[in-house]
Amino acid sequence: MYFSPIFLQNSLYIVAVLLLIFMVIVSIYKIKHNIKFWDKSFTLATIVMINILYSLLERFVDLPYELNSIVTGGLSLVAFGYIVVILWELRKQKKISNSK
Repeated sequence: MYFSPIFLQNSLYIVAVLLLIFMVIVSIYKIKHNIKFWDKSFTLATIVMINILYSLLERFVDLPYELNSIVTGGLSLVAFGYIVVILWELRKQKKISNSK
């Protein structure tokens, strides 16, 4: 299956806008309900947003290929690590709640 570069770039814009909207909504909710503002899920969303913004910047500024692969690959690995940590903590919380 082939996806055109224009379609992929437009999809990236849509994902960036949706992530920004989601982050703003979650931030407002956390502030209203006095919940800890910065947590692992917000860090994950920030890392993904930086990766998206870097990919968008790449379209306007010609950056070396090696730098692109290091930055986007590194940010993707960090995001994957945060997903694993979040899932691990949810599993631990479930075990603790089940043992009570």
